[in-house]
Amino acid sequence: MTTDIPTRDTEMAEPATLSWRILEAVRYLEQCRRTSRLFAVVTGEARGEVRLAADRFLERTVPALRVARPPAPSDSSHVFLEAILVDLGFEPFESTSDDLLRLLTVVLRQGSEQQDPVCIVIDQAQEYGPRVFETLCELARNVADLARPPLLLLTGNAALLRVLDSRGMAAVAVLTRQRFELAAVTAPPAVAPEVPPATPELVLSLGQDVVQRFPLGQGRVLIGRGPHCDLCIRSRFVSRQHALLIRNNDGDWLLDLKSTNGTSINSRTMSRRRLRHGDVISIGNHRLQYLNPAGRWPQREGVPAGDQLSETVVMRSLLAMSAPEASVAKPGSSTSVA
Repeated sequence: MTTDIPTRDTEMAEPATLSWRILEAVRYLEQCRRTSRLFAVVTGEARGEVRLAADRFLERTVPALRVARPPAPSDSSHVFLEAILVDLGFEPFESTSDDLLRLLTVVLRQGSEQQDPVCIVIDQAQEYGPRVFETLCELARNVADLARPPLLLLTGNAALLRVLDSRGMAAVAVLTRQRFELAAVTAPPAVAPEVPPATPELVLSLGQDVVQRFPLGQGRVLIGRGPHCDLCIRSRFVSRQHALLIRNNDGDWLLDLKSTNGTSINSRTMSRRRLRHGDVISIGNHRLQYLNPAGRWPQREGVPAGDQLSETVVMRSLLAMSAPEASVAKPGSSTSVA
């Protein structure tokens, strides 16, 4: 059974009716699977949207994954384990919880060895009892050493985060640290000011909070996690040199620098594109809104005149910008972080 996953080049276009945050949650889950993470955590107060994100992820990965999804919360380890094994093709049988856990461990380890991965989806996980979470911790210890472990997808609300941060879950605290919070909105947060800015700018936000406003001068703006970047976003989901914004007479262009998690504009993955006023750039869990109401660029998507986006020129720019003296704070720039 194949374990191929959609790449940025082969990714299918999503229906416009899906909210941009749901699409980002799906990308987060795909990244968890691509990097062989054991746990993925998606939370939000809108239960329907959280489930829709999980459903859409499964639609895009089945049949590459075998899926187990217990139908209802429980405080019984036996009921929880039996529901998973039934979904994986086993018939219910008389056995202890310890025997069921050993059997599930064997199934998951064999699936990893035979390139037949499993995804266990636990919807509204905060409603499960402490005995189930103890079993989950033990299962995680049994399979954490696998090169391609199963994906344990936990969904829920803020109460789930409190459970995961509790002392009883300390054994898996490191494995559940990377999470995705699905804000209960269906459109990007409105971060544009009522009066258009006199100077073009990028507005950095995380969730519904504006983190920083970055005025755009002339030339180039390097965006990434590295301290030498003009616009520094200190997040593990952001590459050290993630994207480069180039300004010239033909418009403002954004180039993805072969980042690990990719760059998308208005929920569409891109490698380079001319920016238009109001565009929302997604980099990791952060958003950058491009505000330049005075800019009037051609609608065509061709490359700008000259060689300003050639790979050689871009590489020279990056070498110059990452030089030791470039790490010194630049006038008018800021390194506020989330």
